Amino acid sequence: MAPVDPYGLVGQVLDGQFRVDAAVGEGGFSVVYRGHHLGLDEPVAIKCLKLQGQLGSALVENFVRRFRDESRIHYKLSQESLHVARTIAAGTAMSPITQGLVPYMVLEWLDGFTLSEQLRARRERGETGRPLAEIVRLMDPVAEAMASAHAMGVVHRDLNPSNIFMAAQPSGAFRPKVMDFGVAKVISDHALALGPRAATMGQIRMFTPAYGAPEQLDYTLGEVGPAADVYAFALLLVELMRDRPTVTGEHLGDFLEQATNEALRPTPRALGVAVGDRVEAVFTDALSTRPARRPADMGTFWGALKHAMREDEAAAARPTTPPSTPPPGPRTHKGTLIIGGPGPSTRPPRTPGLGSTMPMMQSPARPSTAPQPSEHATPQPQPVMLDQSTSAARARAPLPPVASAKRGPPVALIVALVALVLVVAGALLVWKLVLSKPTPSAPAARWISSGTPRA
Repeated sequence: MAPVDPYGLVGQVLDGQFRVDAAVGEGGFSVVYRGHHLGLDEPVAIKCLKLQGQLGSALVENFVRRFRDESRIHYKLSQESLHVARTIAAGTAMSPITQGLVPYMVLEWLDGFTLSEQLRARRERGETGRPLAEIVRLMDPVAEAMASAHAMGVVHRDLNPSNIFMAAQPSGAFRPKVMDFGVAKVISDHALALGPRAATMGQIRMFTPAYGAPEQLDYTLGEVGPAADVYAFALLLVELMRDRPTVTGEHLGDFLEQATNEALRPTPRALGVAVGDRVEAVFTDALSTRPARRPADMGTFWGALKHAMREDEAAAARPTTPPSTPPPGPRTHKGTLIIGGPGPSTRPPRTPGLGSTMPMMQSPARPSTAPQPSEHATPQPQPVMLDQSTSAARARAPLPPVASAKRGPPVALIVALVALVLVVAGALLVWKLVLSKPTPSAPAARWISSGTPRA
């Protein structure tokens, strides 16, 4: 059933260039028409403010002023981000039915559907959620648009699936765009150059209770700022992970209880969604009842969530059990590292005895001068023992080459040969000394031989 035309604007041309073709949607405070831009020959959306007849003149004037400010906010935000519905023009029309002025603004026409309609269709098909990584890719444009709005000093205050439009792309995909900043609050007067009245824009609080932050439901919890949008967006992400509404209720008291009760935090794990520890911690902060504990703005929240996802992914990839066999490397015993010598496969068996429990690996000692080559003898390798202070550095160095398995002469034989050489050398030395002693003269010789005393 097509929406009715409460103002009788269908068929009229607004401001000489926007033809009103049909009413396509109606909400609590606005009616949306499909129109045509005659100058550009392109379809457009025309959003008209719908005012209740029972409202007082002062309140009506406040709504009209807010509606005009909304068109200016939309225009400035759409210049900063392509993920905000683009505003083309704004003006006022005369209704032939009510005989009153109707404020309107002209927006780009988007083919597609709202995120709320997509969620409803998924629930009807029995869908049960999607991975967080897929949701982050899907909602990245929304987070970028809200981060840009927060940087400009604008709070949406009614971020929910109905205000996120899944616009069709030429490729056939659908890309979300943020709509309806009608209840937006400008944080500072100079943020969007709206003038002094910007400070009064937040006096009327309109929002969807199921996505309302605690401070929107209980004024005593604090001012409504960017942290309220962070809260609503975190609720929306949890809903996308489940394909089920995060907060439900029949009256305002139900939503107030769930939003302000510290024990009822709607985090992913609390609602049965399996996420990593760091991701759960980010959602716990974003869904806190205290605005000061939440991320300061959308850019901070989105960056923290992506970082937490990477950390959880890295933690899941790490091995949880030690390897079954130790890695190859030098052996240690009571802080002393012993390097070198033949491996276990080439070492001859040792006779048990003193020190048999401490295997000694041998390697050639480093001489102070280069060794001289020998044709008959192979140098006997000596064990090298490193103090613990240098073991770490030596452990990283390659092992010295293992000595040849060919064994040299026995030690006892070498000692015997050395002793024999020394005895022969001593005998030769004595013989040389005897031969070199001078011969006594003839009288002395005779005196010595006769034994007669000398006169």
